[in-house]
Amino acid sequence: MSTTGRTTNAPARHFERATVAHAAGMATALRIVCGCCEASGYAILSAALRQGPPEAVTDHFRAGGWTVGATPADDRCPACRRNTSTRNRMKGQTMAAAKPRKAAATAKALAVRTTAAAAAAPAPTEAPTTAPQADPPPAMDREDRRIITEKLDDVYGDRGYRGSWTDTTLARDLNVPRAWVSEVREAFFGPEGSNPLLDEYTAEKEGFDRLHSGFMAARKAHCEEHDRLLKMAMDLSRKADDIARIGKRIERELG
Repeated sequence: MSTTGRTTNAPARHFERATVAHAAGMATALRIVCGCCEASGYAILSAALRQGPPEAVTDHFRAGGWTVGATPADDRCPACRRNTSTRNRMKGQTMAAAKPRKAAATAKALAVRTTAAAAAAPAPTEAPTTAPQADPPPAMDREDRRIITEKLDDVYGDRGYRGSWTDTTLARDLNVPRAWVSEVREAFFGPEGSNPLLDEYTAEKEGFDRLHSGFMAARKAHCEEHDRLLKMAMDLSRKADDIARIGKRIERELG
């Protein structure tokens, strides 16, 4: 992917800092992780990257063959990027070749059903109204099943999906119906199960929400106590002024 295809209005991505071996010592670098195979890439924080615009780091990774997505789950290393491109090209060619055959078979089946229905129906007394028929849903063929299986080999582990993958994200990546992915996964790999990354995110978010709720409750109580003490201080100040005025009056009148 060339840097000229970058969307200028897209928010700058932030990458994890890491310390890596460089030259004769260690250096600070920014790390990118492939959302498919979890391979890592690094960009040494040189003076040019430190002083350059935020998108300079993204351009650096793209120049190295990486696909930098909108989120870390969309990042792809050069190897996965090539594999995905090859699979999608082969899938597109296969599906394009299969569409005429499927369309012809569907048209023939509809013609046979229409002819049989016309022969069995009694002669109408008036012109019948033909109801429109919906197109049949797409059917998964052998090539579709092979492509989905290969992708599942890459992203499905012993107990479920790895990384941020689910049936939904895999179907979106291959541009196929989710039901196809679920069917192949259930038949050859096992249950969808829980996703470790999503489980970690859910646990972390729940813990944060509890801490945040406790903080907001304590903050509210603190603010209410502060307002109460401030009002009390203002009342005491007014009373002190009243007492001071009475004292001065006593000094004037009674000496």
